[in-house]
Amino acid sequence: MKPETKLVKVDTFEGFKSLEKEWNALYEKSEQATIFSSWDWMFTWWEVFHDELSRKLFILCLYENETLIGIAPFHIYSHYPKALIQGRTLQFIASGNKKEEKVTSEFLDLIVQSGRESLMIDAVSTYLIAHKKEWDFADFEYLLKDALIFQCFTGSNEVVIKKIQDGVRFYISPKNNFDEYKSQMGNRWRKMYDKKTRVLERDGAVKTVDTKSGESHEKALSRVSDMHCERIRDRIGYCAFDSEKFSNFHHRVLKRLHPQNKALIKTLYLDDKALATYYVFTDKGQWHYYQSGFHSNYANRYSPLFLLVCNEIGEVVTQNMLFDFMYEPSADSYKKEQYAAEHETMFRLYWSSAPLRFYVFNIAKSLQEQTLSFKERLTNKLKAREKS
Repeated sequence: MKPETKLVKVDTFEGFKSLEKEWNALYEKSEQATIFSSWDWMFTWWEVFHDELSRKLFILCLYENETLIGIAPFHIYSHYPKALIQGRTLQFIASGNKKEEKVTSEFLDLIVQSGRESLMIDAVSTYLIAHKKEWDFADFEYLLKDALIFQCFTGSNEVVIKKIQDGVRFYISPKNNFDEYKSQMGNRWRKMYDKKTRVLERDGAVKTVDTKSGESHEKALSRVSDMHCERIRDRIGYCAFDSEKFSNFHHRVLKRLHPQNKALIKTLYLDDKALATYYVFTDKGQWHYYQSGFHSNYANRYSPLFLLVCNEIGEVVTQNMLFDFMYEPSADSYKKEQYAAEHETMFRLYWSSAPLRFYVFNIAKSLQEQTLSFKERLTNKLKAREKS
């Protein structure tokens, strides 16, 4: 007998909350899913940010004989001024924050039980075409090359599609031992690691403390916030942790994921002084480096964050796990030499059920890129003039 399938739209807070058990069971069966597609991550994000930008849930759940086999974790926002061009925009839950409080959620995709991918892709494509009056545009960022979302609407002329390259993901593959990893670092960085380690160990008792071994995760997160903001605020003019909602999200998601050993904060100490700290999420054989910071007073003498991260990479990749640095706008990054990281291209995907909107969007995007390019050239000229 052919299995009975049905696609159900979930568009209420209560409906989303009630999916927890089924969502988590499916997440474990999905080869594509990462921690950022887990119910804990996405529901926490919705709890905190649902009241911004006129957001509405648009979760599509595919059932086969009453068993959940696929989720398209969408929401729709329609916020001025973007709505003037894009209209009602379909995105993955946990994406689309304001720049100043951006919660980076990468590698999002359809969440599908292995072996049911084609069924889910067809169901989502058919539903979105049949209900195209409910949405005008779609924007999916930080996608990997094998994302299932790329396969939607194959052969259809009902939806306009544009796929662009958008930055890279840096990562370090598993290694046999730490020496193998270190041998792949750039010569300058390998020597620096050895030198700074000697200086640090000569100056006192060195230890790494983590939230798994008893340190309060609330206290550790506050330290991440302080150290991260110290180094980032002067560089870009703001720090995401200044946002009450951004901080609230991380306190909530850490409270959910930490007891499951899926979130961790580690801090490098010299005697009783915290020198550097970093914040990671981990699951399914991947270790996602998320936030970090260090005290500038000790930066030149010890390069403490560099040492902390190198040691962590060595520990992770020798346990047959992938160490993920996540998104960078360019492949030309210090991570290649400093941390011996590989990279792969990431993508951004746009859809539109209204061709005229897509045409206007392309014009607006081109004008925006030209304006940014002009500002960059002008800034470089002014800097050059100041130096001369």
